[in-house]
Amino acid sequence: MKKILITGANGNIGSYITDKARHLLPQTELITTIYSPEDKSPSNGVYAGDLRDPAFVNRIFQDHPDIDCIIHAAASSYNTDKFKAQPFDIFKDDTLCLLNVLENSPATKKKIILLSSVMVYESVSGIPFTEVMSDKNPAPITPYGLAKFLGERAVQLYCEQNNCDFTIWRLFNVISPLEDHTRPGAHVYVDFYRKLFIERIKEMEIFGDGRQVRCFTWVEDIADAVIKYLNDPRTSQQTINLGGNEPKTLIELFETLLAVGKKNGLLPQDYLPMAKTGKTFSGLDVGQRIPSLEKIQELLDWKAPTNFYTMLEKFIAEKQHYVDRSLPTV
Repeated sequence: MKKILITGANGNIGSYITDKARHLLPQTELITTIYSPEDKSPSNGVYAGDLRDPAFVNRIFQDHPDIDCIIHAAASSYNTDKFKAQPFDIFKDDTLCLLNVLENSPATKKKIILLSSVMVYESVSGIPFTEVMSDKNPAPITPYGLAKFLGERAVQLYCEQNNCDFTIWRLFNVISPLEDHTRPGAHVYVDFYRKLFIERIKEMEIFGDGRQVRCFTWVEDIADAVIKYLNDPRTSQQTINLGGNEPKTLIELFETLLAVGKKNGLLPQDYLPMAKTGKTFSGLDVGQRIPSLEKIQELLDWKAPTNFYTMLEKFIAEKQHYVDRSLPTV
């Protein structure tokens, strides 16, 4: 591919995908979008604006009608407060961004890569989640899950109508050091990090009973797979789970973060916060999010390279780097 558009190129995941593309595809021209409240003049292939604005999106394709591939990594950020207070905005923003990209993209043969989410399985009963389960169970009911579910169908229908290729990656609980740790109610791993490493809380409040199971995935493993298999014919018109294979409870996440912090001298050895379960979640708290990885193993012989403990070590080290840089110098 000669020219790739990456949306959300400064996001928690999009940043890593962009860096990986620059490294692995040096001969490819990258066009990227980053969020800005105002539409600004492009600089070095970077378009700063709002994908919810069709005029902004249209200008990208007017400037570059020969884009070979679109990697749609843009997604709105939210926390538990927004989940409760602005459910329509969450659904609308993500849906509108994707539809604008599809609607304004010239009807030429290309490939579309969509980053979807484990949340498409939120109404599915039974584990592990296989890719076909989303077709045989009710649609998601949360705004974010529904937006991802409908986004997948939009890509499939667009590609059917315009003779395009696509790959949909369903991501499972991605851990990225770039996620903001200063705002409460974000993804659980960064929320726990803030409370343990920044606030040094004495009691960790955990939603539900703490036995909810997640399979966490290191962001660089995600980026590597997306770019490595970009042109691979085995991913053509496929929807594929992309995630880790170590199921962990939220209590295990809390305990491992604590252990890593102490091992690396970032937390005092006598720091012993207690876990308090039972906190009420405003969204849908799915008990177990465990992917079936049979398809990706059979198609691509892929297995997540980074184990659970190592990804938390990397995450904490990167986070401490950002935190240390933000401290005032004396």
